[in-house]
Order: sequence, then C-alpha cells, then structure tokens
Amino acid sequence: MKVEVVSRETIKPSSPTPHHLRTFNLSFLDQIAPPTIDGDHNENYKSRRCDVMKKSLSESLTRFYPLAGRIKDDDDSSVDCNDDGVDYLEAKVTNGGGLSQFIQDPDVNVQRRFLPFQPFDIDPSDEATSKVLLAVQVSIFDDSAGGIVIGMCISHRLADASSLSTFINDWAATARGATDEQINKGPCFELPTLFPKVDLMGYTPPRGINKKERQIVTKRFVFEASKKAELKKRSIINVANTTNNINGGCDNILEYPTRVEAVSAFIWKCFVELDQAKEGVAAAPSPRVYSVTHAVNTRKRMIPPLPTNAFGNMYSPAYALLLVNTEGEKDHPYPNLVEKIREAIKKIDGEHVKNLQSTDVYLNYYLEQMKNIVSSGQMSTVILHFSSWCGFPIYEADFGWGKPAWAATAPLPLDSVVVLMDTRSGGGIEAWVNLTKEDMAEFERDQELLALVS
Repeated sequence: MKVEVVSRETIKPSSPTPHHLRTFNLSFLDQIAPPTIDGDHNENYKSRRCDVMKKSLSESLTRFYPLAGRIKDDDDSSVDCNDDGVDYLEAKVTNGGGLSQFIQDPDVNVQRRFLPFQPFDIDPSDEATSKVLLAVQVSIFDDSAGGIVIGMCISHRLADASSLSTFINDWAATARGATDEQINKGPCFELPTLFPKVDLMGYTPPRGINKKERQIVTKRFVFEASKKAELKKRSIINVANTTNNINGGCDNILEYPTRVEAVSAFIWKCFVELDQAKEGVAAAPSPRVYSVTHAVNTRKRMIPPLPTNAFGNMYSPAYALLLVNTEGEKDHPYPNLVEKIREAIKKIDGEHVKNLQSTDVYLNYYLEQMKNIVSSGQMSTVILHFSSWCGFPIYEADFGWGKPAWAATAPLPLDSVVVLMDTRSGGGIEAWVNLTKEDMAEFERDQELLALVS
C-alpha cells in the first residue's frame, strides 16, 4: 500500500484570537504531562470532502485557539496563541485494495503512514514540526469506494485523550454544518485556573519509556463482547459488606469489575507470567515487584465534576503493586489482580483531586509512588503502563458522510505500554500492546490469551 503526500499547508483559525487571550497558561497538570505527541486515526468511507474539512478545521481552531499557537520559547509553561496555525496534509493511497480491506487486517507499518509525522521521531532542531501543537493528515483511497483516513497528532503538553476526543467531535460537527448553538460544547478552559501553574523546582516530566536499543513491536488484541463478558465472570470480586448485617459483622457480596478492569488485570496476569518464565527470574534471590500504572480521567471524579469538554491534561495515574517474594511464591490468582487494579483506581477520588490543587502535592504524590515501587534496592521492579480511551465518543465523530468505520491509536515505540480502545460496536475492547520483539513473541503465544482474543 502506497501513501503519498500530495499537498501540505497551514490552517489558521477563521477569526483571530482576541488580544486578551493571546497568552494561554498551562495548568500544572499540563506542566508535568510527558512532552510527547499522541496519535489517532479515524477511518471513514464516502467521497472527498477535503475543502469542507479544511474550512471546518479553521472554524474549530477559533474555539480551540491554543492549538493554533506555539509553546513560548522563554516560558515553557505558556502558549503564545499567535494563530500560526496547524499543519494540514493531504495524501493519496494507492495499490492497497481499499480501506475496507485494510480495516479487516490492519498493518501497523501502514498505519504510521497515515500520520502527518512520526510523533516519537521529532528532531528538536526542526522547528517546523517540533513546535506545532496539532497536525492533521487526510488520506484518500484512490478507488471506487473513496475511503478516507484522518490521522492526527496532538501535543500531550496541551491535551489528553479526552481533550482530543472533544476536539475531534467539535471539528466533525462543524464539518457537517452544525450551528454554534447545536455544538454548544466547545472547549472549557478552566484547568489553568483550577490547577495554576507552579515552579517545578527543577523537576522534568519523563519523556517516555522508549527503549531505543531494543525493537518495540505493537500488536492488536481484540476482546469481543462475548469474550469480555466471560472474562468479567472469571474476575468476580468478593467485597466485604458491613451495611446490612444486623449483627454488626461482615457479609461478603460479589461484584463484577468493569470491562477495563477485567481486561487490564488479565493482560497484567499474562505479563507477569511472561516475565516469571524468563530464564533466571524465578530463581533470583531477590523479591520482584510488578507494578501497573493506569491513567485515570479525573473530570467526573472531581467535586463538583468537571464537564467532559474540560480541555487539558485532567488525569492522574493509579498504581497497583504485586510482590513475588523470595520463597518463590507465584500465587497471583486473576481475581486478586482485578481487585488490586480496582482499589488503585478507587483511590483516585474527589479527595485525591482536591489535594492536587494544593501546591506541590501532586509532585509529592508522584514521587512517593515511584519511591514505593523502587523502595528497596534489593527488589527488581517490572512496570506495565495502561491508558484507556474506552468511553470517549470518538465513534460519534460524523464529518457528514457517516460515523467512523474504525478508530485506532497510533503504534507506540514504547516498551510495556497498553492502550485500550472501544471496538466499533462498543461492547468489546481493542488492546494495543507494545512490547519488545522478544517479549511479544512469547506474549502472543499465551494459550489462555489466544482463547479470548481475535
């Protein structure tokens, strides 16, 4: 399949940003977000709509004006909303058999070609790319069906997955002719006020967990709705209930985990077993700590809740730990892992978010969690990172020719990272797993995993 860029231009807001909005301060949650770029693909059928898309993009940028600006050179915590615009590319796709065929058997190497640039290969000296906060590539299949792929890269310094979803749906609504009154959920820029920027005192956000010296492989594992339901049944959690026992004791009640908790715990189980099977690991004299981090959207967990269109990085990492001890104990039943993840996510509550509004509290929390994970130099720590995009209305993004046939994250050259996304039906989960080439070869041979995924 050949993807050839045929045009490149800059799209600016349809109306200039007012002078009093020219400087947009990042919230301190934005300040500590990893300075990487998120990638996303929306697959759509129907004919060419590029002129409409460019015009509507320009109109949406008027509402999302920071995206058309640039991070200030002299102040890394502010955006100069100078209306410099976003990169917009158009590409022609040939020799591929059409979009529908690609969706049936997606190739991650082809997926990368649908992005306007490779987000993890940016040369800092290339100002044309490194300073742009949003870039879009519209790729049109050169066949009778005329399928379209919209690939986007957005700076994580300014936005999280929820913010990206808000922008995509605003742009789509504008493209199909919705009025301002019908859209009425443009971005809400409250976060810099609720979480004012702070002096990070030399703290530098981690730039990712890329292991360039080892080849990273991305694979998609689809848990269809029926298999996901089976997985949830396996992971029923016993929960102590003290509210209804007239004798004052505890009754045990059963709870089903969420689908994200169930799938995350199962992948964690496979990951732990993969590591334990490595030569020398089980026989090592030191305890081994397995940690899961889960990025939790905190908009609805704040008191009072923030609207879903709150723009910026509004998430907090949850941490779950599993210790395999020196006695060679390897008993980590699946329901226990589900409960560990559930309890970790529950800790990201309204009180937690309230504490984040106190100066330096988040940094102290983050550093304390890292300290807990590596609290002893005698322990080996193996970390698996999760990010869930499930529940974000990406599949609602109708640009005027129907809803997306498929939405997917971009392949990530980051070791031990899993991104969870909805299937188009909404009932299942696609797990995009990124591991080293050697680990992936073993991971995808797991018989229990193969029985549950397609």
